[in-house]
Formats: sequence, C-alpha cells, structure tokens
Amino acid sequence: MREHKIVVLGGMGCGKSTLVRAIAAGAVVDTDVHNSDRAGADKASTTVAMDYADIDLPNGDRLRLYGTPGQQRFDFIWPILLKGASGVVLLLDATRHTAVEELQGYLGVLREHATQVPAVIGVSRMDLAPDFDLDSCATVAGWDDRLLPVMPLDAREREQGLFLMDVLMSEMETRDLVLAHG
Repeated sequence: MREHKIVVLGGMGCGKSTLVRAIAAGAVVDTDVHNSDRAGADKASTTVAMDYADIDLPNGDRLRLYGTPGQQRFDFIWPILLKGASGVVLLLDATRHTAVEELQGYLGVLREHATQVPAVIGVSRMDLAPDFDLDSCATVAGWDDRLLPVMPLDAREREQGLFLMDVLMSEMETRDLVLAHG
C-alpha cells in the first residue's frame, strides 16, 4: 500500500473544501468557522487551518487530501502542508477577473516550496463564467520547461473530482518513471 499526500491550494471560495468533501463522499475533518472576512462576505463559513480526508483507492493505495485555507493571512500554513506532498491541486475560480494573476502567485508558492511535486490546475465555477479563457491559464501554467495540466472542474461533482485526481496520479506516475530511469 502506498500513501499519497495531496494538497489542494487556491483562493477563498474557489471550491477547495467542496472538492475535498466531494472526493471523500462527505467523510471530512474540517476547521470551518463563521466567515468574518469582508472580502469573502458572500460565503457563510471559511477554512482556517485545513480540511482533511482519507480515501482508500481500489488498488489499495490511500489518498490523504489536505485542503488549505484560502485567505492570505493563513498563507504560513501552505508550506507546512506542502512539505512531503506527493501532488498538488491548484484551484482557480473562473468568476474572478484576477484568476490568471492568482495562478501566477500560487505557482510562485509551488516554485518555492514544492518545486518537483506533480501538480494539476482545476478551474471551478466555469458555469458562472462561460467566457473564461482556459488558454490564458495554460499559457502561464508552469515554469522552466514544466507545464501543468489545466482542466475545467465542477468541484461539487465527485466524478469530476475523481477525474482530476486521475490526471494528478498520472502526473505523479510519470514523475516516478522519470526519476527511476534518469
């Protein structure tokens, strides 16, 4: 049995907790509290430490999902959670006009704290922003010669979350093969 620590990173309200709950079919430990942040006033509760779920895969492996808090004031937790990560999901909210700039900021976090960790980018809430340009994300989705997959995602839909995990697991397997064969 192998364990895979997966960190879900993204801004407040982009769907991190929702994605973790959907993939885990609701069996989640969370640290949600009443939201007092004016910038996210449309959201009743918010994560202040992390969401956590343990998922057994059909092949016997185990996914340990960690959803990070999205507010910048909790960004000190991100490197702690990224330590020892097997993979990262970056979530973006398509309704934010700053989504591409946010992506660049999160890529900076990965470059600093998880340089070699496989990652995928999920873009949520595309149903509310049908004109969102995924290509604009794909253009900046990486660094050096590393490009990250960019996918639309409804974080509420378990099957879409599992598909995103499949893509991430493929990225992780590819990295393992490259490392094994130099």
